[in-house]
Amino acid sequence: MLTTIPALAIADAYGAATALLGDTRDIVIERAEAQPPIWVTSRGWLDYLTGLDDAELGHADTEGIDTWFLGDSRCPQSLADLARRVGALTAAIPSLSSTPPALEAAHMNVRKRGQVATILSLLGEAFPESSEIVDVGAGHGHLTMHAAEALSVPAVGLERNRERVATARALGVGRSVRFLDADVLAENNPLQALSTDPARLLMALHGCGDLADAVVRAAVATRSRVLLLPCCPQKIRGSERSSLMSNLHFPRAVLGLANVLARTTGIEGDLRQALATKESRIALRYLLAARGCSIPPGEEMRGVNRRKANAGFAVFSEAVCRARHFPPPSTDEITTASRQAHAHYQAQRRFSLPRSMLGRVLEIYLSLDRAAFLQSHGYAVRLVQMFPAAYSPRNLGILGMAR
Repeated sequence: MLTTIPALAIADAYGAATALLGDTRDIVIERAEAQPPIWVTSRGWLDYLTGLDDAELGHADTEGIDTWFLGDSRCPQSLADLARRVGALTAAIPSLSSTPPALEAAHMNVRKRGQVATILSLLGEAFPESSEIVDVGAGHGHLTMHAAEALSVPAVGLERNRERVATARALGVGRSVRFLDADVLAENNPLQALSTDPARLLMALHGCGDLADAVVRAAVATRSRVLLLPCCPQKIRGSERSSLMSNLHFPRAVLGLANVLARTTGIEGDLRQALATKESRIALRYLLAARGCSIPPGEEMRGVNRRKANAGFAVFSEAVCRARHFPPPSTDEITTASRQAHAHYQAQRRFSLPRSMLGRVLEIYLSLDRAAFLQSHGYAVRLVQMFPAAYSPRNLGILGMAR
């Protein structure tokens, strides 16, 4: 699959992404709320954005925001120019030429089976004759075990969740795999004890935040091969993420912008559900603020699975209050917060369009930063969209091998 697609020029793409985010850092940093952010008014976009009706917002969500801006003759020239740069960067990332059918594996959901099938099909092509596999953030070990069988090599899965480790060990009985309870971000973690071995494969499927950086650093230190699909960049232990290769740095609070989901149905629920979920999260902030608990955007979900927001505001707000040891919300509180949130979100949704458009750019930049780091240490590197968004909107894969 890799041999049939053009290789991305990492340095050129990284330069374009760095320049684009450097020019728009104020947009990335300042979230849009009910009032227009400074960057909307300073760039002269206020009248255009507030003039969009609900149908046009829907078109922007389903067609792609950059595509919508470029096709709208009313769009200010500076915003159209930005959309053109965004489209050029996102279009430059190659996709695999074919997608294998999902695995027949009842223990995984269909999306995970599709992801694993794609990775397995790449292993023999990209990493022949590997000596061993180290799977970082192995979870229940499904990918670890399938990858070990595909390459006919031993594998070790590293996972800090002890319950998942116990499950993986039970599933791995009789296989050439072992699983360790390990935090790769702690001192004296197993990655630091690895010897130099250019035939070893370090792997992480949806490596979150700091974990993704730890994988590429460990690969360079040991000259190991690497297959990495980063995820959830906001899950870092510090207050900001500094670039590995440029001067750009972003606070943890804004890194979640890179998680903006593809606006297609069937991935994380349909568009109507996604919009209702966002409005529910705003309503929750109003409800908590009325109780004297004012929190910054993004912190309202602490202690609750994000998918709980899909259950409707009444159920969602009760779960959050319970997690925060608050009394359950009253009907009046729910009604008032919902009304405030609706008015808030109608304005915010329009002002957010340019910033949301930069979400995929930020995600691409973070992957390119790691790819460029590997390349600077003598690695041959590929960055590709490894599977369709129907399998996962987090689909940017970094594949590297020391020359």
